[in-house]
Amino acid sequence: MTIRLVTDSSADLPAEWVRGFGITVVGLHVVEENDRAVSTAAVTPDELAEIYGELLADPDCTGVVSVHLSRELSRTWQSAADAATRFGGRVLVSDSRGAGMAFGAAVAQCAWAAGNGLGLSATYELAERLCRGASTYAALESLENLRRGGRISALAALFGSALAMRPVIVLRNGSVDLAAKARTTTKAHARLRSLLRDDVARGDVLVVVHHHQARERAEEMATEIRKETQFPERVMIVEFDEVLAWHLGPGTVGVSVTDLVDTEFPILPPSPQPAD
Repeated sequence: MTIRLVTDSSADLPAEWVRGFGITVVGLHVVEENDRAVSTAAVTPDELAEIYGELLADPDCTGVVSVHLSRELSRTWQSAADAATRFGGRVLVSDSRGAGMAFGAAVAQCAWAAGNGLGLSATYELAERLCRGASTYAALESLENLRRGGRISALAALFGSALAMRPVIVLRNGSVDLAAKARTTTKAHARLRSLLRDDVARGDVLVVVHHHQARERAEEMATEIRKETQFPERVMIVEFDEVLAWHLGPGTVGVSVTDLVDTEFPILPPSPQPAD
């Protein structure tokens, strides 16, 4: 008897993790009008209910833990919560309060633990704990994409773009805040690494460097972070999915840090990423 994990594509899970841990990923989408991306779309309750029903129809599946992009950033969590009410407590829904592999790494670890016998309530509690302890910082070329998508105030966007500043944002408690600014991309990346240093130094953590159309910068960031940790093999590089990329804009490099719940957790290598 096993517990199944469901998440959405904003978790940025590499395909090997999805296959290896039996995770179900539902897609978020960029909405286009006149061949131009104008917004993003959440998953509906009916779509999620269909997925939960299919999973629970398997006699080996005794429950589902569904972990999603912060409710402050998407309606997907609410859709999942609404769908879960149809299954009499067999589906538990967690608001990650995060984005990207900050919670994707938590989902993968929960799926692995569930595959090793962890029960429904314990798997849900593990997801909650890992997501609450995760952190994400990102260095952007500008705040315009976040402002356009309604994820940060016009005042913060103005402040971040003043004098061609490069903003560094932090995703904390489900919302996006401006953490620092720098005059150049290089200085913004140095500031980002400084902000992350204490998190990386905690020891047993998974570190994921994200990027959108900035593979070379991401590789440089990963190289520098590997110099500062005892476990360089735990530093991965993963591209942002299309929804997060639309909100953050080209040239963005982000870093997420998530606690490693068990050193026996098999860190599967991610798929090779295409060059920019």
